[in-house]
Amino acid sequence: MSRFPAHALVPTLKTVFAAGTILLGLLGVGAWGVMSLLDRFDTLHRAEQRVGEAARLLGGHVETVLEGASTTLLRLAILTEQERGIGILERPSVKAILAAGEFGVLSAVDPQGRPLAGAPPPLPPADMQALFDPAGSAPAGGAGTLITTAPVDGRTAVILARPLHGPSGATEGAVLLALPPDALSSVAGNLSMGPDVTAGLFRQDGRRLAGAGAATLGALPALVAGEETVLRDRVLEGRTVLVGLKQMRTVPVTVAVAVPHATILLSWHTRLQRGLGLVLLGLVALGAIAWIGFGSLRREEQARRALTNANAQLEQRVADRTADLRSLNHKLVRALAEKERANQAKARFLSAANHDLRQPFQALRLFHHLLMERLADPRDRSIGEKMGQALDSGENLLHALLEVATLDAGVVRPEVADVPIGPVLETVGAEFRAAAAEKGLEFRVLPCDATVRTDRALFTRMLRDLLRNAVTYTREGRIVLGCRRRGQWLRVEVWDTGSGIPTEHLDAIFEDFVQLGNPERDSRHGLGLGLSKVRRKAALLGHVVEVRSRYGQGSVFSITVPVSGAERRGEESAGTAGDAAGPAAPRLILVVEDDPVQRSGVTMLLESWGHQVMAAADGGAALDLLRASGKRPDVVVTDFRLPGSLTGVQVIRRVAEMTGGPVPAIVMTGDTAAERIREAAAAGCRLLHKPYPPDQLREALAALSVGPPGRPVHRQTAA
Repeated sequence: MSRFPAHALVPTLKTVFAAGTILLGLLGVGAWGVMSLLDRFDTLHRAEQRVGEAARLLGGHVETVLEGASTTLLRLAILTEQERGIGILERPSVKAILAAGEFGVLSAVDPQGRPLAGAPPPLPPADMQALFDPAGSAPAGGAGTLITTAPVDGRTAVILARPLHGPSGATEGAVLLALPPDALSSVAGNLSMGPDVTAGLFRQDGRRLAGAGAATLGALPALVAGEETVLRDRVLEGRTVLVGLKQMRTVPVTVAVAVPHATILLSWHTRLQRGLGLVLLGLVALGAIAWIGFGSLRREEQARRALTNANAQLEQRVADRTADLRSLNHKLVRALAEKERANQAKARFLSAANHDLRQPFQALRLFHHLLMERLADPRDRSIGEKMGQALDSGENLLHALLEVATLDAGVVRPEVADVPIGPVLETVGAEFRAAAAEKGLEFRVLPCDATVRTDRALFTRMLRDLLRNAVTYTREGRIVLGCRRRGQWLRVEVWDTGSGIPTEHLDAIFEDFVQLGNPERDSRHGLGLGLSKVRRKAALLGHVVEVRSRYGQGSVFSITVPVSGAERRGEESAGTAGDAAGPAAPRLILVVEDDPVQRSGVTMLLESWGHQVMAAADGGAALDLLRASGKRPDVVVTDFRLPGSLTGVQVIRRVAEMTGGPVPAIVMTGDTAAERIREAAAAGCRLLHKPYPPDQLREALAALSVGPPGRPVHRQTAA
């Protein structure tokens, strides 16, 4: 057998470890780089939003200061144009406006720049030329108002100027409003945002009128009045800046805030340097880990070399032992296969025997019923009654097996509801008082007014099995049935003073056919299935079954059930079983049964009840009989297993297709296999398990007579 040498793994592991270390380092550096780029982009994006917001806020301050001044100039220009030209300045009311100077120093000049009223500030020649355009157009700026700066009393003031047009449209002069430097001091203070930040009022050509920072921004883009924008990569004095702009609505001026990228990214550079330090520290740590890992691999290589010789010696021993184990495994596999075949054969045998035993039991029960109706002599009836007792003993065993098979098949559908526990205890207790009295036992049922969530029928049967077990194994003393409240749970307990159960057998008593005190298997002491059925029903309902016992003193069996959320106080009378249904009205009944004895017995029994019977041995014969007669049966009574290709369920469906509608049906079966029970229950028909007493067949027919035609509903239980 070829083997890969262990020492050959060492270079491979070292290569993988080195590659993993390098990959981790690259991933760390790459992740740091990507995060840094994203952080830079996010920093610029946030700065763009802040710059735009700063320009918007400063624009609001500027409009507050300049709006009144612009309105005053506009009033004078309108008066000049609507009245008699520049001569309006001679009016006392206009002189009063010029003298008042509500927003600043007002003055007027003629087209040659000579003063007409007040002492005008000296304007730059370019601004004077723009103000008095030879073509008579509005001054530069497009808003009808020129805004510039000029010295006033040794200080730079912001000048608003507007041309005055006469009625003919010719420019006859201009009015100037010099805002004192203090008028914009608050604005200038708000515009001061740091030594590297340019913020202020700018003309369209980019010249700063007020504020701080660079004297010019260069030509600004043309914006609509009130429009806002942000210039992302503007170059200012050799530096890339982020510029936020807002065009004023009332005057031809733009508010601008310019922040260098270097200032914006200052904090990002700090984070970048710190991140780089952390990356370098991580790389150093990764290198240290790699060094330690390589050292570990070297030591592992030395250990492998030391173990190579020992492995060589052990391999031969392992090979020898493996050969022995392989031989033993083959033997075990063969033994397990034989055991599995034996179990399958036993299961098939038990299923077939159970089914085949029910057939003669059913025939015996039908003929016994007919015989007892004909016997009049007391001695003959006594023999018949003993025969019935023998049949009852055999049927009890078969019914117990059927109930276990039905629970294991999963066809039982519990109906959980609020159940008053008191009436259930009284009903079950009344059934066992006589049996306890016959053995001289004291029997007590303690009252309880709790309401629990359970299935009344299944829970009642569980209590019956526990009480039957207590009466059977208690020779003297007493039996007590009562309850204990534990918060949201109720423990229903059965106490007895019987022989008790050894501790090592507490789990075994819930297994099938286990009877500790009945080694001779006396049927009068039960079959050993009661506690196993209790365990199955408890698992189905989600209840907890427990047992406590002291050997030689007695036992306590308990069932823990949830208390109802809407618990009702007071006793509620327990629901009693429905009375046996009366005889059904005469009907035409199709009987399909392959066993001739049972077919004869069922036919005689139904005819004795006044029904008309059409009998057939299999599904094909039944369908041929219907075609020949041309009749539609009122009820179909069929065995589940039939010779030929059709089962009882398929016969029912074929009859419905032939007659043009569903026909009420009863399916009889002696098969307790789980899959057979599920298939029969899924057909939606009433289900009778062989052997069944004639009264049960009578009740089924009566139920079909009062139920909805064509599709009777049957609730399958484990009875």
